[in-house]
Amino acid sequence: MKLESKTGIVILGHGSKLREANDTIHEVVEMIKKKGWDIVDPAYLQFGQPDLSQSIKNVVQKGCRRVVIVPLFLFMGSHVSIDIPKMIKREAGKYDGIDFVYARNLGADPRIGEIVLDRIKEAIAQ
Repeated sequence: MKLESKTGIVILGHGSKLREANDTIHEVVEMIKKKGWDIVDPAYLQFGQPDLSQSIKNVVQKGCRRVVIVPLFLFMGSHVSIDIPKMIKREAGKYDGIDFVYARNLGADPRIGEIVLDRIKEAIAQ
């Protein structure tokens, strides 16, 4: 499903000092684009670029009037519940007329359980 063209998506990961780990965010961004979303940018909380501020700037410069920030975090820890909302509030203050939406973290979604079961089956089959 695609929101109106004036919506930009920022997929926010924690980030890692290992470049290969950060590549995962780019893979997720490409998955979302293949589902029909036009403007999807990666962002990293730490250890990677672009950071959240730069990614928000990128999607706004592409003409987006709404920015949806999706935290690619499993747990509802301090980054998800405190740090990221503060960052979004700070960024929102820089942009008049832009709507910021903070999506839920991944959490204990049943689809995560299915992925875990697949990983268990793969491990047993080795």
